[in-house]
Amino acid sequence: MPAKGARRHLAPGLSLDDFFARLKEHDVHYVVLRWFDSLPHVDPGEDIDLLVADEDLPFVRSLMTTRSGPQRTQKFDIYSVSGLPGSDFHGVPYYSPRFARAILDGGIWLRDRYRVPGPEQHYDSLAYHAVYHKGRASGLAAGPGADEERLPADHDYHAVLTELAERLGRPLDPTLDGLDRYLADRGERPPLDTLERLEPTNAWIHERFFAELPAVEDLWRGLAVFVLRERALPQVELAVAALDREGFEVLDVVELDPQQQAVAGHRLRGGNWAQGPWPLSGGLPAAFVIAYDVAPDLTGPDRHRDANQRIPQAKERLRTQLLDGVAPAALYNPVHSSDNPHQALDYLEVLDDDSYVELHLRPLVKQLVEACTFPFPVVRVLGGEARRAQVAVVEHPVHGASVCKLFRPAAERFFRRELRVREELSHLAVVPDLLEHGENWVLTSLYADDRSHARRQLPGRQDTQLTPEAVRSLTRFAGELHDRGLFLLDLSTHNLVTDPVAGLKVLDLEFLQEYQGTIPPLVEAYTFRGVPRGVDGYDLPRRTQLTQRVGGTVFHPAVSGSSVEALLQPHRLLDARRRALVQLGWYARFQARELRSSSRSALLSSRWGKDAKAIVRAVRRKHRTA
Repeated sequence: MPAKGARRHLAPGLSLDDFFARLKEHDVHYVVLRWFDSLPHVDPGEDIDLLVADEDLPFVRSLMTTRSGPQRTQKFDIYSVSGLPGSDFHGVPYYSPRFARAILDGGIWLRDRYRVPGPEQHYDSLAYHAVYHKGRASGLAAGPGADEERLPADHDYHAVLTELAERLGRPLDPTLDGLDRYLADRGERPPLDTLERLEPTNAWIHERFFAELPAVEDLWRGLAVFVLRERALPQVELAVAALDREGFEVLDVVELDPQQQAVAGHRLRGGNWAQGPWPLSGGLPAAFVIAYDVAPDLTGPDRHRDANQRIPQAKERLRTQLLDGVAPAALYNPVHSSDNPHQALDYLEVLDDDSYVELHLRPLVKQLVEACTFPFPVVRVLGGEARRAQVAVVEHPVHGASVCKLFRPAAERFFRRELRVREELSHLAVVPDLLEHGENWVLTSLYADDRSHARRQLPGRQDTQLTPEAVRSLTRFAGELHDRGLFLLDLSTHNLVTDPVAGLKVLDLEFLQEYQGTIPPLVEAYTFRGVPRGVDGYDLPRRTQLTQRVGGTVFHPAVSGSSVEALLQPHRLLDARRRALVQLGWYARFQARELRSSSRSALLSSRWGKDAKAIVRAVRRKHRTA
């Protein structure tokens, strides 16, 4: 069977003594962690646990195989100091790297053949393993006098720890609670984020640290700490801008001093700041970017701990931006983050400033939360990523059920644009009405949507193909904006509704902007074409699913059925039949996989092939009766 995680098998034809002789010959920095007294004898079915220096891991693995073949060989679990891929424990280092290095450095020779931990490191590492890796499966009681039924254990941890304790003057009645306190006093208790990784396979960790963990005060539910590593420190301004773009309100940036850096390096991320799977290490934690998400996504599997699903998404996009332009050989992991508010508050303890959270952060968060609270009772929150604004159906005392769009403070410029369109261009048919507004919110009628502007959905995409009437309305809208020196980006089909009474409406107007400098001709308007490459100074929406090249996706031929040039010159407009065929051609393009694997007859009998034939027949009928 293939190896899983740290599991390896001794290469066939290599005896245990030959293996350990090779390690000694090559001066490998390792220890056999436990149950080593009887070596080279190992009970049937038992494995040998090795802790190995990162730099020696490749050589040790060269003497191993990842499979157990027909000739059964000795099993090993091989862990590296920094928890390199395939030598970790549930995604974290087996011990904190600092602790692991102390175990290796304190190693002694057993019978001049096997390198094992010294007595003190043996006790501490076995205690750690029993408490945080095994828990109740170690056979140890939770506390003194505990009357719970003890689980059967694979080894007698109690006897070995007691014998070592007598030699070292340690606690003589080893219990899980007692050993945890002992390790905490020595600075070896895993930090909160590591305990959360170990919790799923250790019920005692859940009972000891999380079962009665008080709920985080609601005020902190959106709190997140993004940890920039040393190599990324010069890009702190880019990180702040990127997090703002992801919808996080940045509250503070704290550059860590040497003492804070040392504490963070040990306490956070399991103490693992090595290179991992990257060519280079990002270095130790160097700065905290403390941010708040006013619309956290708490729908993930870790809801009971208020884990925000938007944090890992933002972290991955931030990592991509920080590494933009970095050569493949120089790539590194630039950022780490908390996953939930419990972790975020735990991270801030690194600052060793009791007043920081209460006197500095609390007023900022309270003010932010108040600013981002809907001014009317919420009926239901409407979907969306809420990077700049939250949208909800609210119950207004005069207008009844209405839609309120509420912007966070750092997105004020987007609010001003939205408000400007509603106020200055309200006479344009596709602009939604403005019932009321406040300092950071607008109120709109609750429109129905009969989807009469849509012909069909493009396969696997948000975008829909539009009717000619809808395309003409949007083209006129783009032209009127251009006449005023304005353009609108993100004019996408998923931002359109057609109300049976009010007609076609464009819901998202946040990316309305003025041209800077010379206004291009209408055919090159940014509403149609998007902002040209190399032109800076504008807010750009995230790359759309269809293509960023055309900016507003409603004007892509796949959606409109026509080129921009034809849309702007009515005498060149394609007739309805040809427009439908253009759209169908693009529809087919998005079914490329099916096209490649289907014969023509199978293609025409497919769902979209039948749709194509029905549309062509309908167009022909319309032309015959015209």
